[in-house]
Amino acid sequence: MHKKKYNVPGCLGSLDVTKVQWTMCPTAWKGQFAGKEGKATISLEAVVDSSLWFWHSAFGFPGTLNDINIWDKSPLLESMLDGSHEEIDFPFVIDGTRFDQLFYLVDGIYPWLARFLLSVKDPTTNIGKLFASKQEAWRKAV
Repeated sequence: MHKKKYNVPGCLGSLDVTKVQWTMCPTAWKGQFAGKEGKATISLEAVVDSSLWFWHSAFGFPGTLNDINIWDKSPLLESMLDGSHEEIDFPFVIDGTRFDQLFYLVDGIYPWLARFLLSVKDPTTNIGKLFASKQEAWRKAV
């Protein structure tokens, strides 16, 4: 989908976590689900492509967890560790270089993994600035 819209081959979509307020949270669970907002929240980890198609979702993480804590418990991480994620991979070429692992657009909180394409934190060159602006725009589009 990203190749068709943004001419970016090999991108599965953007990976991120969002929190939703849980107004009907049981009283006994409110402490566990109360995040920094002070209200009970429940988290959704999702991979979404440019047409807002969900390729992965995991829902129900307590609001006290941040993105990286959720990543540590993610079924997506489990699929990468046990090798089952490789079943969806296929080769693609970017600028004459062949790659065999599909990747995700992520923000700076995620670890440096071959499957994650992070933005450049403080770009100093024109190429770095262009890459950072494109990556952030593609990621925010979803």
